[in-house]
Amino acid sequence: MTPTDLAWQDDKRLRIGEVEFLVTSDPAELHGVESTERCFVLGKNRAMVMRMVRLAARQEIRKVLDIGIFKAGSVVLFDRLFQPEKLVAIDLNPIPVAALGRYIAAHAREAHVRPFYGVDQSDAGRVGEILAAEFPRQDVDLIVDDASHFYAETRAAFNLCFPYLRSGGHYIVEDWGWAHWPGEQWQKGDAYFAGKPALTNLLVELCMLSASRQDLASEVVVRPDTITVRRGPGALPVRGFDIGEHYLLRGRKFAAWL
Repeated sequence: MTPTDLAWQDDKRLRIGEVEFLVTSDPAELHGVESTERCFVLGKNRAMVMRMVRLAARQEIRKVLDIGIFKAGSVVLFDRLFQPEKLVAIDLNPIPVAALGRYIAAHAREAHVRPFYGVDQSDAGRVGEILAAEFPRQDVDLIVDDASHFYAETRAAFNLCFPYLRSGGHYIVEDWGWAHWPGEQWQKGDAYFAGKPALTNLLVELCMLSASRQDLASEVVVRPDTITVRRGPGALPVRGFDIGEHYLLRGRKFAAWL
C-alpha cells in the first residue's frame, strides 16, 4: 500500500484502493449494517485506524492474528494495509462472513488470509491447534483482540497467543475500558456485560507483568481505546503459559475485583 491508496471521505468513510470501509463505533451501524465485498463494516475509530497505518509505514508486518472477525472489516483492513504473508482470524460465530469469502477469492488471497469460524477465543485445544498449525515458528508480528471484551476470555486468549508473538511484536487489546465509559448502557448494566468483571483487571495484570518481567513485556502503552503490549526477548513455553505466574505481587495472588 502507498499513501495515495488511502483516502478518507470523512471520519467514517475510508477507501483503500478499491475497497471501502464504514468506520464506526455506533451500535446501530455495527449491528444494523452488513459488510459487502465493496464496503466492509469496521468497528474502530479513525485514530485507531491511523495508528495501524503508521505501524504499516514503519514496520514490516508479515504475520497477523486477528481475534474477532465480526463483520470482517478488520481482517480486510489488515490485509490491505500490511499485505501479510499470513493473516489468521478467528471468531466465535460459526457462520462465515460471505463478503470476506468473496473478497479473498476476488483478490486471490486464499493462501494468505485464513478465517476460522466457530472458535471460542478461550478454547485452549482449538486455538492451540490453529496456532501450532499456522504459526509453527512462533513468529507472529501483530495480534489484535477485538473479540468478547470479557476479562476471563480475553485473559485466556492472551495466555494462549502471547507465546506465539515474536520479540518486538505487538499485542493489542481493544475496547478495554468499557466499564468506565459514560452512559446508562455501560454504567447501569448492559445485558451483554452484566455481571462480568471489567477488562481493566487484565490491564492491571499486564502492567504488573511488564514491571516484573520486562524481558517478556518490554512495554505497555495504554490509550482510551487500546492496550498495546510489546513482546520482549524472553523465552516462553508454547503451552501452559499463565500471566499470573510471571509477575510479582509480594507473595499474593491477584484476584479480579473491578
